[in-house]
This record gives sequence, C-alpha cells and structure tokens, in this order.
Amino acid sequence: MKRDEVLQLIDALLARPDAIGDARAAFARRFPDAPKEMIDTATFHVCVDGIDAALAWLASIEKFLQKPDDGLAYGATWHLLHHLYNWQQFESLLPLGKTGIADHLGDIRTFLDEPNPDAARQTIDHLLKCLSGDLESRSME
Repeated sequence: MKRDEVLQLIDALLARPDAIGDARAAFARRFPDAPKEMIDTATFHVCVDGIDAALAWLASIEKFLQKPDDGLAYGATWHLLHHLYNWQQFESLLPLGKTGIADHLGDIRTFLDEPNPDAARQTIDHLLKCLSGDLESRSME
C-alpha cells in the first residue's frame, strides 16, 4: 500500500462513529463459530485499546524525533506489542471457535477410548499451542 492510501484508511478508521461495534460485527462475520467472549477479546485488542496503542506509539516516534535524548517511549512500544501479541494469539484460536475446541476434545476422548494415546497427545499439543499462541503465524506473502 502506498502511504497516501494508508493515511486515507487511517482517517476512515478514526472517523467511524462506532468502530467498536463495527469491529464486533466484522469479527463475528469472519469467525461465526467463535463465542461472544472471544469476539469481545479480539475487539478489545484490535479496536478498543489496539488503535489507541498504535496511535500512542506513532506519537512517541514524533516525540523522539523532536527530543532524541528522551529516547523512544518504552511504555508506548510495550503497550502496542502487548495488543499485537494478544491479537496473534486470538487469531490462532478464533477459527477454532467453541465448536472446534469441542471437536478437538471429542477427538481426544475417542483417541483415549481406542486407545491411541499418541494421537490424543498430538491433539492436546495442538490445542495447547492454540491456547498459548504458539502456532506459526501466517506467511507474510
């Protein structure tokens, strides 16, 4: 994206009268199986605190350019990274949703009944990776 397009999109985002409601609706449409609590958490990290954290980080860059001796604001950087990290965790979980998690738990029960403990362990490991945000991020390509 070119810089002028980026700035137009940022202007459009900041001009939304109900960005939070729009975000909830967008996440619910994109992830229809996700429970309300997951949608609310994703909305918070991306569009409630996330937007303000991104703006504060950009403002801290300008402050740094004006007064380099003060350094780049650690708090602003950490705050933005916190929301980006949490979004990455939820991005790995949201496609599963409540139904997907229940399906995985059902698979584990089946594997234990068969018995196939290796398959059960693999499914548990996958769920733990989802819950801890340790899945590989999508390719940047």
